[in-house]
Amino acid sequence: MPLFGKNNTCPIHGCEMVLSHRGTKHFEEFPLIEIEGVPMAYCPQCFDEGKDTSIEIEAAATNAFLRKLKRLMEQSSFPGQLSKPKIKINFNPLKTALKDLNADGAGATLNKEWRRGPESGDDENINGRMDNFEPQAPKHSLDQLILDPGTIQRIREAINVLISQDLIYDAWGLKTVARTGRRVALNFYGPPGTGKTLAAEAIANLLSKQLLIISYAELESKYVGETPKNIQAAFKKAAESGALLFFDEADSILGKRLTNISQSADNSINVARSTTLIELDNFDGIVIFASNLVKNYDTAFLRRMLAHIEFRLPGIDEREKIWQCHIPPQLPLDKQVSFTSLSKSSQGAAGGDIQNAVLLAASYASMRNQDEQVVTEKDFQRAISFILEGKHKIEN
Repeated sequence: MPLFGKNNTCPIHGCEMVLSHRGTKHFEEFPLIEIEGVPMAYCPQCFDEGKDTSIEIEAAATNAFLRKLKRLMEQSSFPGQLSKPKIKINFNPLKTALKDLNADGAGATLNKEWRRGPESGDDENINGRMDNFEPQAPKHSLDQLILDPGTIQRIREAINVLISQDLIYDAWGLKTVARTGRRVALNFYGPPGTGKTLAAEAIANLLSKQLLIISYAELESKYVGETPKNIQAAFKKAAESGALLFFDEADSILGKRLTNISQSADNSINVARSTTLIELDNFDGIVIFASNLVKNYDTAFLRRMLAHIEFRLPGIDEREKIWQCHIPPQLPLDKQVSFTSLSKSSQGAAGGDIQNAVLLAASYASMRNQDEQVVTEKDFQRAISFILEGKHKIEN
């Protein structure tokens, strides 16, 4: 007999309910018992609209178990310095895996059979793929970022949710209403070279975490069905290592799902995006998505982001600091170089453009006779003009 009615469908949208192990339960009068991983059925469309139409599965069984556990705790004695323990129970020790995904109508949904745990072969496959992703120690701090003050402020405000989570979630009780658990997802968007990756490094540094950088090229596979497994492996690696997960070129995996499925490649794209969506829902750490094409994002992903932070091209003050920070002390620099002048003449340049200009200017100097190998302001001006002219031609 179906679990949720005759057709296992949402009474509002008429679409199929989806199984998720994200439910939580607790006793108001006995807060030392924490329950998570409760199986729930929910409507994806209601979820995207911010409506809670989820239905708990096997509620009677979990309630009976909790009542027994509560009685056991109350009947037990904890003498002397031994305090009552806080018990955390997970009804889903093995997180639900996505094996079979279909494209259906306007987007990809779960297959009609309710999801079970991964088969052993799939689990081994995912574990093997985890070796392809290696977290790294961050090299930059927030104090080293050269961004406009507004962007820095928004970054600090967003990550404070993680820094103050004991106060926010536990003391102030927001864990009872936060449907995403303690997972924090941020969206960095803006032109290339504006510091999105460096900011992710700085956040990892602040949180004393390693950084796991994932590009779409590492996820994409020419074999049908392989990309979703790589996505699962990336999330699992981040979960097990505790690393901050950073997706570069995120629009490739967070883009709008295709509605006209004409070939297997189209279906594979939808499957990969649906896999990312559910892996994100099951992730308890911090994940940052970065893109130059944020308008391509599917709205289902946008609603799951705690904050959307724009990275703008640097202003005149920021450009001057960027020029200066990219000059190593060993570089033979002409004393007449004016970074204020360079900042004024490099309007429209991103930090990455300025870095490339310094390298190109040094190359110009290296081509001269040894006694003339000094980098001049003319070298810098020539280099940045060359770079900006090329960008302008491509973009227009």
